[in-house]
Amino acid sequence: MTELVVRSMTHALLAAVAFAAIACDHTPPPTEPTPLPCTYVVSASSLTFAASGGSASITVTAPGGCDWTADSDREWITVASGPRGSGSGVVTVTVAANPTTVERTGTLKVAGNVITIRIDGLGPEPCTVDLTPSSAAFSHEPASGSITVTSPAHCSWSARSNVAWLTIASGASGSGSGIVTFAIDRNGDTAPRTGVITIVNRTFVVTQSGEQATCEYAVAPVEVPACMSAPVELTTTITTLAGCAWTAESGAPWITVRTPPAASGPATVRFTVADNWDAPRQGIVMIRWPTPTAGQNVRVSQAGCRYAVSATDIAIDASGGARSFDVYQESDPLECGGPLQNGCLWTAQTGVPWITISTAIPRKGDDRVSFVVLPNDSTSARNGTITVRDKTVRVTQAGR
Repeated sequence: MTELVVRSMTHALLAAVAFAAIACDHTPPPTEPTPLPCTYVVSASSLTFAASGGSASITVTAPGGCDWTADSDREWITVASGPRGSGSGVVTVTVAANPTTVERTGTLKVAGNVITIRIDGLGPEPCTVDLTPSSAAFSHEPASGSITVTSPAHCSWSARSNVAWLTIASGASGSGSGIVTFAIDRNGDTAPRTGVITIVNRTFVVTQSGEQATCEYAVAPVEVPACMSAPVELTTTITTLAGCAWTAESGAPWITVRTPPAASGPATVRFTVADNWDAPRQGIVMIRWPTPTAGQNVRVSQAGCRYAVSATDIAIDASGGARSFDVYQESDPLECGGPLQNGCLWTAQTGVPWITISTAIPRKGDDRVSFVVLPNDSTSARNGTITVRDKTVRVTQAGR
């Protein structure tokens, strides 16, 4: 009986100890950490660019897992990289060049932050001044004249004379384009004189003859021939008294006067002409002086070239191949063609990719144009042309 009681008490004690141990080992499960709030910081609140545009990078600082986007409100502002991200990152923005003179602004929104974008306008047009004409010649009598000033609207200028007998009558200063008028006193001396009106960095030269000079003028020759290629200077001679003023100016874009535009006394007027491989042409050199006759035109007659071709239409089958035609030329007048009558320079060119000129170009004198036509893989015929100066050769190729 006693042993049974002891054994029961032992079992009860062990159960109590086990229960206590289980109770002591019971701990609550861990809790999840509270996430950080999504805050976003960008490295700039504004960006400024020169008129040429450019690119820049903006750093975004944010906790991990925080998403954000970047976009602009102007088509000239482009998010080049980083249009969206999560956590910290970098946005690259590209700004196109500003083609206007006016500054312009836009905004870039990055992770909810507004960044102002400003780009400068182009600078003002450079201040330049042109004078028309650039010189003038007068007799010894009192006279007046005008100068046309051409300049951008925002540019200011002033006119001043370097001599007392040449005065500014109106337009002594201005902005943009305008007119300057001037007055010339009588020249009581026998010697000619020269004065200069300066406007910014341009000069207008006034030449006035002396009072006692009886200015009479003669020009010879007044007809000057030139061949197609005239690399040497051509000339005509002005005969007059010392101090008698005159001017020389080209009347055609292909004639260049090498003599200073305003001079006085007897002189040789020198000029050159550009090469001419087309039809003959005529132009003038205008020589002017302050007398009732006003001046003399020197007519420049430049030779040209006449061309012909052996065929104006060439037909070729779909397989293509090599063909040719002859070019004939002669100078007009014939004297400019040289002893071999091969003075005309010409080229041959085509306007389509399936015709290739195989002759070396340019050519001189009578010669042949060789060309190659590629096969025509189409069922339709096709047309192309080869041009030699003012002549056209039509090439017709059959389809397959």
